[in-house]
Amino acid sequence: MRATFADFTIDPPRFGNGTARYERCHPDRDRLAIGAGGRVELDFALEDGELPEQLTLTLIARVSPLGESLGCAPIDITVNGHAVIEQFTVPGGARPREVAFAVPGEALAPGTNTLCVRGCAEARGLLWLYRITVEPSRICARIDLMTEEHPAEAAVCVYRTEWRAPGSAEWRPAPRLLVHLDRGEGSLPARLAWRGQDGAEASIGFQPAMTEFYGHRRAADGTLTEYRGALDGRSALRDSAWDEVMHRFRTEEGGAAGGGRHLRQELRLLIEDGGPPVERVIWGDPSGHSGTVSLLAAEPGPEAEVTDLVTRVRAHSEPTEAGEVAENLLHDSWHKWLGHGGRAWLEFTLRRPVAVGHYVLTSANDVPGRDPRDWTLKGSNDGEHWVDLDTRVGESFAHRHQPRGFTFPAHTAYGHYRLEITRNAGEDHVQLSQVRFFTSAPQPRGFIGHYQRAGEAPTGYRGTSLSAAPESGPAKALPGTVEQWRSYLAEYSAAILRVADDEDLSEVGDDQRAAGWLGFEGADEASVLALEERLGTRLPPSYRAFLGASDGWLNISPFMWRMRAAKTVGWLREADPETWAVIRGGEGEDWDDTVLMDRALLVSEEGDAQHWLLDPADVSEDGEWAAYIWASWYPALGDRHASFAELVAEERTGFEDQAALEIRMARPGSAGELVAEGRAQALRGEVRKAMATFEQAAVKGSGAGAYLGTILGAFLDISVAHHWIGDRVLGDPHVIEVIGMEQIRAEAAPLYLRCAAEEWTGAPGGYVSALDDILPRLPDGVDGVVGAGGVSAGGAATEGDDTAAWVARAAAFVPPALPESRTFQQALDLARALADRGAIDQSWAVIEAALPHWHADSPHRIAPVVLLTDPAFREVITPARARRVVTTPRGEFRE
Repeated sequence: MRATFADFTIDPPRFGNGTARYERCHPDRDRLAIGAGGRVELDFALEDGELPEQLTLTLIARVSPLGESLGCAPIDITVNGHAVIEQFTVPGGARPREVAFAVPGEALAPGTNTLCVRGCAEARGLLWLYRITVEPSRICARIDLMTEEHPAEAAVCVYRTEWRAPGSAEWRPAPRLLVHLDRGEGSLPARLAWRGQDGAEASIGFQPAMTEFYGHRRAADGTLTEYRGALDGRSALRDSAWDEVMHRFRTEEGGAAGGGRHLRQELRLLIEDGGPPVERVIWGDPSGHSGTVSLLAAEPGPEAEVTDLVTRVRAHSEPTEAGEVAENLLHDSWHKWLGHGGRAWLEFTLRRPVAVGHYVLTSANDVPGRDPRDWTLKGSNDGEHWVDLDTRVGESFAHRHQPRGFTFPAHTAYGHYRLEITRNAGEDHVQLSQVRFFTSAPQPRGFIGHYQRAGEAPTGYRGTSLSAAPESGPAKALPGTVEQWRSYLAEYSAAILRVADDEDLSEVGDDQRAAGWLGFEGADEASVLALEERLGTRLPPSYRAFLGASDGWLNISPFMWRMRAAKTVGWLREADPETWAVIRGGEGEDWDDTVLMDRALLVSEEGDAQHWLLDPADVSEDGEWAAYIWASWYPALGDRHASFAELVAEERTGFEDQAALEIRMARPGSAGELVAEGRAQALRGEVRKAMATFEQAAVKGSGAGAYLGTILGAFLDISVAHHWIGDRVLGDPHVIEVIGMEQIRAEAAPLYLRCAAEEWTGAPGGYVSALDDILPRLPDGVDGVVGAGGVSAGGAATEGDDTAAWVARAAAFVPPALPESRTFQQALDLARALADRGAIDQSWAVIEAALPHWHADSPHRIAPVVLLTDPAFREVITPARARRVVTTPRGEFRE
């Protein structure tokens, strides 16, 4: 027989292979409330030849509380009048419980059978019934009353684990495994499989009550091992430390064979095997129900990062002559730290104690044998007595400069952290390129997947994170209706028209430019219906609405110049047989696109050797077709996009990234609050947070945000600062206008000249107009160059190589001095004098002591740039000290 069920979490309730009747019951949000004497009857049919020896009856239910105490609502259950159980009380608690009972064969009859669940007269409270299922019994079926001894939803299971190579007799210790999976039904998983973000996979099965498991694991490098574990304990969820590592999702089901979507209970998920975060989980329970979820990953947010609080890094060894010192671990650069030996330690001192719950280690540039394999992170508040916080065994890095994050419960704030590396990958050195600290781990934004109850069709299952930090700035919703497309495309058109040149807009008519619209009149319903009739299928919703907003389009991306109108849209094999033939003739081991191309719909007309395609065989629950770009200069088919709207949005993002400066000018709007917030963060020493905030302000059109972020960036990595200063300051008239030429001369220009000096290859091209206003005019013939300023408006030399002329002008430039407070100015004077005498460390000590007292009245000053631009401090301000300048709280935020 097929399973019979009644699902009361849906409005209206959903029934499978049966009908129901109620008496003294009433729907209550996502459940059926049964009072004293109330009943629900479920009819189901059995054929003569399928009378089983036994059926399994499963209820998911909960008793309503009475004030602060548990309620009591005993029930009687009968089938065809035969008692299955009497006076049974569903265990109380805050969450629904799953209970199962055996229905004996003698209670069943051919034809219609009636199951009755009746509330007893002495009930003190309501029975909240969520689901009833009647199904054939299985060997694994159980009578599980979910006693309070080990309730699944109340604990995280902690396992001691081992693994061994195939054919080997030796089991080796492996990282501990943490498991918690609860979708609000109180059912323990019987089997579990997962995949990590590095590609490692594991599949295991549990003994009853989850006391042991056995399975196998494939590492990221392909190594296959047997995998087993024994329960080491259960840790109560009421311990708030689990909040940092537990994923919690608001969920909904439906959208597949089951019809519309409906809300379900919260999913709580934790699988921690010592490797990177999981990206996919598959599970099944003893009742035969199963599910799978794929997580939508997120990066650690700047609001959680506390790396800027690190004031000192020490290592057991570091080659200072080669510059591969521990201080490099705090920088966003390609530099690294290198330590002698296969064991090492690193100590990080923070400005104030903080509870770290997540850290990221990044592999260095070469020699994988130097990567750490085993280590322990420790915490201390005196630098002498250490507490073990997180231990990792057998870790690996798949490639160079790979960041890997590790999460652990954060119980206590510490002012010192120590990374003890006890084994590397085999070489006689240990190395890393970066270490970062966070108060919490990055949380997935949500998940997509499916859930399948035993004997039923699968249904869509998706979730939204309840704990993920909100993304910076409001996310742009994808257009889905004709009106939404018109608004979206009008905004996109305005940005393109503002920054594109005449050559890019050669096919755009004067009327379109005047209207700010790169499209055409929308296709009417008759035209769209004619297209669908010609194709023999209904178009996906987002593309159908796009045609209704504009029947074709110009310049939808830098590489796609014209989209097809409805009358020319067609299957690739018919609309563009030449391209189809080229693709069909492709060769190579990675060439697997021909089947898709045979069925692909071509929606683009002319581009830079690329074609936009929709796949009618890859359809989402919403009816959207997957979308791709195929181009002759791609190695294969481009990335998959879930819909046409998603493809357009992705191309728009790429366009905006490429034209960021011009688009900021095309998007005027106040970003003063963001600039003020970023300034406060910067003065508190929270540089990474400030950089992210200033970038948000710059995207919103703030010249001050672009400038302040660029200046902070120079302190973090001066070796590449001239690129950012040229593009974002000297090359942007909007920024120059906002900041003022005086400050540009005092800070940006000398920074640019200092940073570019070692890479000088000629006149600075597009920045010449700004620099011409800043650098001094020199007489003709200086340094043997005729016409020292001989550069055209476009930046090209007018007579031969004019590098010497620009070098001469730069050398003659003396930047103006911006006013400093008396205290800080006195410190600068003393530090210069000490540096002149060669007392480099003493000079820095004076500056360091004065940094907390630095402040400026101008809202456009963020740090003492003179420390980077004054040649007297060239030897004093090392990269590590430059970083210390901006991570020191100063002015009103000094500690």
